[in-house]
Parts: sequence; C-alpha cells; structure tokens
Amino acid sequence: MLGANRAAAAPELFVDLKYDVDPTLRGCPSASDFRSMVGQQLGYDPYRAEAPFHVAVRAQAAERGLEGSIDWNVPTQKRMGERKFTSRNHDCHELVVAMGFVLAVEIQLLASDLAAQPAPAPQAANAATPAQSAARAELESVVPRPTPPEQPKNAPTTEPTTEPTTEPSSSTLAPSRWSVMVGLGPELALGVGPNLITQGRIFLQLQHSALSVELGAEASLPTTMRQTDGVGFRENLLLGTVAACGHSGFAAACALAKLGQIRAAGLGVDVPYSPTGFIAQAGPRLALSFGLGQQLQVLAHADALFVVTPWTINLNHTAIWAMPWFGAALGIDLAARFR
Repeated sequence: MLGANRAAAAPELFVDLKYDVDPTLRGCPSASDFRSMVGQQLGYDPYRAEAPFHVAVRAQAAERGLEGSIDWNVPTQKRMGERKFTSRNHDCHELVVAMGFVLAVEIQLLASDLAAQPAPAPQAANAATPAQSAARAELESVVPRPTPPEQPKNAPTTEPTTEPTTEPSSSTLAPSRWSVMVGLGPELALGVGPNLITQGRIFLQLQHSALSVELGAEASLPTTMRQTDGVGFRENLLLGTVAACGHSGFAAACALAKLGQIRAAGLGVDVPYSPTGFIAQAGPRLALSFGLGQQLQVLAHADALFVVTPWTINLNHTAIWAMPWFGAALGIDLAARFR
C-alpha cells in the first residue's frame, strides 16, 4: 500500500531561485509574491536554498517595453538553458506573471522527466556520490533549451510532455490586482472665479487592473474683484470630486465631475451679503504618473470643465461678473499607492 501511494504521488523538484527585477519598474510583484505565485500553480513550495538546480528570473527595461528571462544552470557547469520574454508595454506585473507560469511548467516537466528515469546503480561505499552530481548528469537531457528572444509574453510555449496539460485560465495568468492610492496637491483653476484661483485637493483612488474610481475634495483660497469705486466681492469654492478613469502605462483618461458650493461676500457696500450657491462642473481629465520608488508617485493632471450651473454676481442690483460656461484646471499631486 505504501509503495502504491508513493508511485501515484506527483513528483517534486526543488530549485534555488534568484529573483532580480529592476527596482525602477512600476507594478512588479515582490520576490515573495512571485514565489507564492509559482508555488500555488505547483501545489508545493519548490524553493530550497541548497537545491542543485539554480534558476535566475530577471526583468528589466528595454528600448521598446520590457525584457525578461528565465536562466537555468547547475553550479560548476555551463549555462543549461535560457528562455527570454519581451513586452511592448510597460506592464511589469503582466510580464512577471507570464514568466511565473512558464517557470512552473518547466519545473513540472523537469520533475516528471527525472522521476521517469531509472535510478542509478549503487556504487561502492568509499565512492563519492553526492546528490548534486547525479542531478547534474540527468539535467543535460531534460533542462529546457534556449528559445528565440522574441517569445510572445501572453502565449508562453513549453516543450511537449507525456501527460496532457490544461491551458490555464486568464485568472491564473493574471490574478486580480487591487490597489489604493491616497494623495494631495495644489491646483490652479480658471473660469470659476474672476481671477486665476488657487486650490488645494485631497483624494482617494481605488484601482483594479486598468480601471479606477477616485473620490476627492477641493477648497480654494479667496479671490477678489473690485471696481474703480472700490465696490466688489470676494469668492471661494468648496467642492467634492468624483472621477472614473482608464489607465494605460503611465497615462490615464478620466470622466470627471465636481459638485459643491460657491460662496461670495460683498466688499465696499453698506449692507454686505454673503450668499452661497450650488455649483456643478463636468468634463474630461488627462493625467500622467511618475514613480518615485515602490509606493510614492507624482501625478500631473489637466481638466477641461463645463460649468453646468453658471452664476452671476450682482452688487446694488447691477451685474458686475458672470461666470463663463467653460473653465480649466491644472494640478500636481504627491501620492502613495498601497497594494
């Protein structure tokens, strides 16, 4: 019974992994995430620090996109095999997920081939027979061979096996990735006041893959307008914002809406009033992001705004300023992303 159970068990192979990813790349899984990703596909943890098989997984920026490689070798011997990957975009997570899937398949192939070979004949007790020597002798016939450098990253190919394999679903190759970003920064707005308005904003963004939703709040510094006789008004804004965005690399396009309150106060009049009113704006936003490490990012954005509820300021029953139908805003933010 023990022999039958052992024969039916799936063979296991252990490797010494070196995970080397360019730290300037954004969105790359950590070394522990990559190990867990491969281990989940194999059903066991294949990593041992002193394993005879050494595997180096690398990813770095290229002239057009990203490059990755899986390099197999055994200590004291020449390189045994290398597989290269290329990516036309800058999605490091997608590239590393594809390499993790290929590495899991290669480990399964190598484990099956080693298990299928007959055990070596026993040797004399005084002969040196370390496990690494046997593994090195068997590896030459089963280790993956180099493939052309332009290997498609989204459809990794492997050597044929004696057992049928199941094509992994898209959820296996690219598991769901959620991230949360919080940030703040200054903004300049035109068209919602008589002069250029300085605002400050704070926001929270929830992103899944290439889509995100952002909620934020904005407040402006007071801006004033006076006529030649000294009569005028002071205005400031309090706004809530919501945006739905699509992301591609470091760029994003959003549909933006701003809702809030406009506050005005008369200046130089006998009986000043401080009226308030509802203001609504909507329009597109274009944004760019620049990484400052694993978590910090600098974001720049430009908004084109249509004023849904334009207002007119009257003093002494005379209109002295009318809000235009269109406005714009430019801003820069410092944000932190958490996965």
